[in-house]
Amino acid sequence: MQYTINRELDSLYWSNEFNQDLSCRVTNLLSNDSAHTLKKEILKYASFKQAHISNGKYSEISKDEFAQLDINDRRTLVQNVHKLASDGVGFWYGRQELSQSSTPHLANIYSWLSSEEMIKNIRTITGISSLAYPSAQITAFAPGDFLTRHRDDVSAEKRRVAFVYNLSESWHPDWGGLLQFYKEDGTPTKSWSPTYNSLCLFHVKHIHSVTCVAPFAPKLRLAISGWFHDK
Repeated sequence: MQYTINRELDSLYWSNEFNQDLSCRVTNLLSNDSAHTLKKEILKYASFKQAHISNGKYSEISKDEFAQLDINDRRTLVQNVHKLASDGVGFWYGRQELSQSSTPHLANIYSWLSSEEMIKNIRTITGISSLAYPSAQITAFAPGDFLTRHRDDVSAEKRRVAFVYNLSESWHPDWGGLLQFYKEDGTPTKSWSPTYNSLCLFHVKHIHSVTCVAPFAPKLRLAISGWFHDK
């Protein structure tokens, strides 16, 4: 399956946008057919586990594993996650790794993301010619899911540009799940609703979060997120 980048994509226009503060939200990244097909493939083949930090350690748990826990253990796990989050640390959201070693349909999505055409566009938009490959995950934020304020700058991994490709159609901003940016002192600046078929790009030094998805949100906030790395 080939995913086709929108023929009207103007990388130079988005480069000017990115250069203003090292971030931009590229709209209509793929053709409509490609975006719809990619979303269908994810919903059919992705198997999400709930990513979180509990007792100071990163962990993942499937819905079945969570359901099999004793009710007191479930309560304790969620309380631990929320306690860390109340101190500004942690997350709770569904994730599926996306790489060349994923199942064939998902590996095909990674092949598109890491294609020379895609990398070339990202280099043009960001002005970073040394970008070489992405690392990625599929994320599914359900009501109550969140990602607290943080930076993505991990020098050992040579991350340069973070990205979020959004796949939630007709998402209402009142449902939460906003990509929120902050000043050093924690003051909120701009925020982006997860507009369908948009690609958010920002330098890894930007402080950001994903705001909690509201309990009344009627569907998942679905996206592919990750980083483009230097050689």
